[in-house]
Amino acid sequence: MIIRLKGNIEKLLPTSVELEVNNVTYFVEISLLTSIELQNKKETTLEIAQIIREDSNLLFGFASRQEREIFLQLLKVNGVGAKIALAILSTYSVPQFLNLVQTNNAAALKSVKGVGAKVAGKIMLDFAGFSQNVESSGSESARLAFEALLALGFKDAEINAVLSKLDSKILEKNESEIVKEVLKNMGK
Repeated sequence: MIIRLKGNIEKLLPTSVELEVNNVTYFVEISLLTSIELQNKKETTLEIAQIIREDSNLLFGFASRQEREIFLQLLKVNGVGAKIALAILSTYSVPQFLNLVQTNNAAALKSVKGVGAKVAGKIMLDFAGFSQNVESSGSESARLAFEALLALGFKDAEINAVLSKLDSKILEKNESEIVKEVLKNMGK
């Protein structure tokens, strides 16, 4: 799985970039805000979300790891596909989106094409507590464990609830030990 690409920008469009990496050119879909950030650059590094389906292999690029994580979390929301997730991230920067979630501003989300009241409500529900994730603990191992548990399909709030109860000594262990401890506390 491709998670990061560093290379030369061959062609930049508002919603895509052709990125040449070691003599291979990749077509990467991007948000409008990422496109603006790439203006006047010849070389860049993009965080990548790769989606493989029966009939396609798509790459989505992001200027930051946090933007990629929000995109991946949005894809888990029922009714949100890659186009809607990119539309949201084209309309709102990461801090703006997190502020919308914190203030429960579903009305602002409804202004994005393809997002109705029902989908906006689901996004608000699924992102409850997202911005207060384990990164605030400062432990790289805890952050990696958090990401691993998200990838396993656990909800953000569920993971945070267990992590907040763990002893700080446990949070300083390596990520696999933290994951084991969280799973044990969840009864899994």
